[in-house]
Amino acid sequence: MLMFMNTASTILAYLGEHPDTYVSGQTLADELKISRSAVWKAVEHLRDEGHLIDAITNKGYCLMRTSELLDKKKLELLLPFLPIHLFDTLDSTNSYAKQLGNEAPALVLASSQSGGRGRLGRTFVSPKGGIYLSLALHPTCKMEDAPLITSAASVAVAEAIEEVCSLSCGIKWVNDLFLGNKKVCGILTEGVLDVETGSLSSLVVGIGINFATAQKAFESSVRNLVTSLYDGQENIPDHVDASVLVSSVVKKLLAYHETLSDHSFLPEYRRRSIVVGKQVMVIQQRKQEQALVLGIDDQAHLQVRFKDGREETLFSGEISIRLEV
Repeated sequence: MLMFMNTASTILAYLGEHPDTYVSGQTLADELKISRSAVWKAVEHLRDEGHLIDAITNKGYCLMRTSELLDKKKLELLLPFLPIHLFDTLDSTNSYAKQLGNEAPALVLASSQSGGRGRLGRTFVSPKGGIYLSLALHPTCKMEDAPLITSAASVAVAEAIEEVCSLSCGIKWVNDLFLGNKKVCGILTEGVLDVETGSLSSLVVGIGINFATAQKAFESSVRNLVTSLYDGQENIPDHVDASVLVSSVVKKLLAYHETLSDHSFLPEYRRRSIVVGKQVMVIQQRKQEQALVLGIDDQAHLQVRFKDGREETLFSGEISIRLEV
C-alpha cells in the first residue's frame, strides 16, 4: 500500500512539473519503471482524492488546475485539524459531505457545482468564480437547537467576509446574505439521521459564496438578483485570499457550533438583519400574504404582523419571504 501511495504521489508531482501538458501513460510507466496498469490505478486513486486529471486517448494525462481560487496546501496549513476534500467540479458539496459519515468534522470544497441545491428544493446556481463548501459536523447541541446552525452560519460568513474582504453583508432571514440589495451567499443545512437511534448522526452546512464570478457569467434569469464580492477574478484585491476567507468562515462556524445552545450569535444575527422593521411577502404553500417583520425571537424565528392585525412566529421549514420594495 505504501508503495502504491508513493507511486501516486510521484505521478502527481511529475504531472505538476509539466503543467498544461499531456503526458502519455507509457512515458509515466517508463519514468517510474512500473506497468501501464499501475499508472492507470494510481491516476484513478488521485482522481478519487479530488485531483482533476484529464485523460485523452493517444495523448495521455494532464493535471488541471484544481481551483483558480483555492490552494489546498494553504488550506491544510490554515485548517490542520480538518480533512479537506477539494474538487474542481462536484454535483453538490452537500451530497458528497453527507457520504463522509464518521469522518466528520470534514470540509468539502468545489470551484463549481453541477447540481447545487437551495432551500425548498430550489436550484442553487453555482458557476466558476464562487466558493462552494460544505462542513460536516458531529452535532454537539440538543436536537431542538440544531436548526439554529443555519442562522449561526450566516453570521459566521458575514463576519468572515467583513474580516477578510472589508465588505459588510446583511442577512435576509433565514439563510441568505446580501451585499447591497443583491444576494451574495446562500446557506443550506441538512441533517443525517441515524436510522437505529432516530438521532442526528451529522449536520452538513452547505455555503455558497459568490466570490469572484463576473456579473455577466450569471444566467440572465438571476443576473438582476445576485452579485459577487468581486466582479471577476481580475478585480480581487491583492490582499484578499479566498483560502483565508474559507479558513475564517470555518473557524467562526466551528466556534459558534460549539456554543450553539448559548445562542451567542443571535445579537449579531439581529443586528445584520435586513428584514426587521420591513414589509415582506410571506410565501407558504402557494399562498402569499403581506406582513411587517417585528423581530427575531430567541430561536431565530421570525415574528411578523399581518395586515389584518394578527401576529405570528414563522418557522423556516416551508416558508419563504420576499422583501417588498
